[in-house]
Amino acid sequence: MYSKFDFKLTNSFYNTELNKYLEFGKKEYDNHKAKVKQDLKKFIYDNGKINGSSLKEHWFNIVDADIFISHSHQDINKVKAFAGWLKHNFNLTCFIDSCVWGYCDELLKQIDDEKCKNANSSTYSYELRNYTTSHVHMMLSIALSEMINNSECVIFFNTPESVSLTADLESLKENKHSTTLSPWIYHELAMTSLIRPIQPKRETIILEHSDRRTLFAAEQNTIHISHDVDKYISEMIKLTDEDLKKWKRTYGVLTHQLDGDNIPFIKGYEDINALDVLYSIKGIV
Repeated sequence: MYSKFDFKLTNSFYNTELNKYLEFGKKEYDNHKAKVKQDLKKFIYDNGKINGSSLKEHWFNIVDADIFISHSHQDINKVKAFAGWLKHNFNLTCFIDSCVWGYCDELLKQIDDEKCKNANSSTYSYELRNYTTSHVHMMLSIALSEMINNSECVIFFNTPESVSLTADLESLKENKHSTTLSPWIYHELAMTSLIRPIQPKRETIILEHSDRRTLFAAEQNTIHISHDVDKYISEMIKLTDEDLKKWKRTYGVLTHQLDGDNIPFIKGYEDINALDVLYSIKGIV
């Protein structure tokens, strides 16, 4: 991980810009989810055995992502559209965290049905259920941490639902199939503060006020460890709709996709990494 952003989406930007990429984003998400489901089943629970040791060794091969998106389940369609927008406009691959925790309950139910039922009963052993739940949750926490560590950028999709445990509990009361996701979000936010930033090994650009572009060596940002969710979020760089619009416009100009408005094109920038353009816009050096 190198960068982390706190993004608050407005309805107007979603309706006018992101919504058209929803179906494209859904296809990307479904492809990742299918692979995650297949591999988690293989690594955590295969041949009737719970095997956590192989998960950490193989998890990073599941999806090679540029961006890790942390979100509430209530925002899933908006997040899929956002991921589709990022893929279409910048060719950036996003890993949406619900690919992991969205499969958690299904996997646990399978394990518990086979391993934790009381003899001659439809009920479960409390002690065994505690063990399987803690084991699987620990393995998924490791998997999420690995994905965050191996993704260059983390974007927290910040909505009122994202960090509200109370809202999740109320949802659980109303619908037994709902999943309490806030603990996963808490874990992910904490990891963005605990994981040491890794500088990308490539030349990047900085956009100066005069619209001249020069190469520079990126310096690592300082990350401070904290144990408060609000402070985790405060450590993130704020990302707005206007930032995204400027990012798309600037990247389009640099890669010859859009008219430069009298800004001269520079040979060799067709292959520029889109995240470097975002870093330059937000002043990350």
